[in-house]
Amino acid sequence: MTRASMGARCLLRGTLGRFRRGPRGLRATFGRFPRSHDAGTLRAMSNRLIVSLCFLALAACGKGPNTGTGGGTGGGGGLPPVSGATYYKDVLPITQVSCNGCHTEGGIAPFALDTYEAAKTHAALMSDAVKNKRMPPWHAAKDCGGQFVGDRTLTDQQIATLEGWFLDGAQEGNPADAPAPVDATSEQLAKVDFEGKMSVTYTPTMKDDYRCFIVDPALTQTKTVTGYDIAPGSKKVVHHVILYRVPRVAAVAKDGEDAKAGWECFGGADINDAAALGAWAPGGAAVTYPARTGIRLSSDQVLAMQVHYNTDNGSDTDQTSVKLMYGTGTEQEAYLLPVVAASFAIPPNAQDYKHTQSFDNPTKGNLNVPIKLWGFLPHMHTRGKAISIKSADTCLVDVPNWDFHWQTQYFRRAPFIMGADAKVSMNCSWDNPSNSTIRWGEGTSDEMCFAFIYATL
Repeated sequence: MTRASMGARCLLRGTLGRFRRGPRGLRATFGRFPRSHDAGTLRAMSNRLIVSLCFLALAACGKGPNTGTGGGTGGGGGLPPVSGATYYKDVLPITQVSCNGCHTEGGIAPFALDTYEAAKTHAALMSDAVKNKRMPPWHAAKDCGGQFVGDRTLTDQQIATLEGWFLDGAQEGNPADAPAPVDATSEQLAKVDFEGKMSVTYTPTMKDDYRCFIVDPALTQTKTVTGYDIAPGSKKVVHHVILYRVPRVAAVAKDGEDAKAGWECFGGADINDAAALGAWAPGGAAVTYPARTGIRLSSDQVLAMQVHYNTDNGSDTDQTSVKLMYGTGTEQEAYLLPVVAASFAIPPNAQDYKHTQSFDNPTKGNLNVPIKLWGFLPHMHTRGKAISIKSADTCLVDVPNWDFHWQTQYFRRAPFIMGADAKVSMNCSWDNPSNSTIRWGEGTSDEMCFAFIYATL
């Protein structure tokens, strides 16, 4: 079979990351994405995990369009506002759990809500945002996937409490009524073991400029990455960032190959044996992986930081940075497995056009064992309407009202066990208001039906 026909077969059948054994032991592998489906540039499958994922966010806080909280119907059309609510007795128990992971001093939100003074200042904004389901951001359906870690959903009663507190003048109440403190930094790293940045500054030279840069943790032994935090140097031009772990020798050979900083890297890191480690997009916060799991980073690997620059708002100079948190080394090794359903063609002016593809257990034909599915990061572009992942009759994640600006990674409190002979199916739907057929592609005018699955054996 030729490389081109292998690539076409991969695309038409859909693909899910694979496990195989190699010189370093068990590895997750995956064929390379097609850069543009309708241009016919189908890439061959190869033993590498190279992921093209545009404009994702692993957490969702800060500023964005209407979202909906996923639970209840509170506020307009829900329960009437609660009378007599005070900050310490009624409001703080809500905000410290569902708001302060982002809205805290040093957090990624534009203002804090972690003191009475701060909450009172923004009481009107807070009431309006929760009543109209713009905050807190959470899109996963409540009747699918069991319990997800960090669910920010507010109940009708909580929404009515916040609305009533504002209408009653945002009363402080008695500090003695305050609940016991909880961790308000759930979307920040518990510790930082490595902090690095692009070794040079870079100014993008075209509208959509994809560049990869080396960030070297300089490890002397293998570490397990249990969390990371990516900080763009210039949010004016940084559209998204994907971290790959790649062989140091190969990355050094690629660096500066076109006489500019880093190297061009559409569609992935453009290096054999590249494997995804994490990502950032607007609204993204730090990510902590499920307890006692993590992704291995060896001493002969470096980070290849793929940055997608977009100059629609003008050019600027960037120097993006990243923080890593390491575990003890005893964690279960995890993998980010990409699920790609790329063989769709959305007709012109179509409404609620649906596409479904099924995928085998990624160990089938090799290890043939069950795997544990811990987390899901669904991804579509701006015409996406809904996306879900199921295994037989079990719903794993369902985002019924897709919002391109709020893309969240959902981690289960307990993993779903996917049997050795089981399948998962991914279901996507779109609206296409244009007069042209829309296919798979990297631009926002193209579309995707994609997800990362965070998995362990």
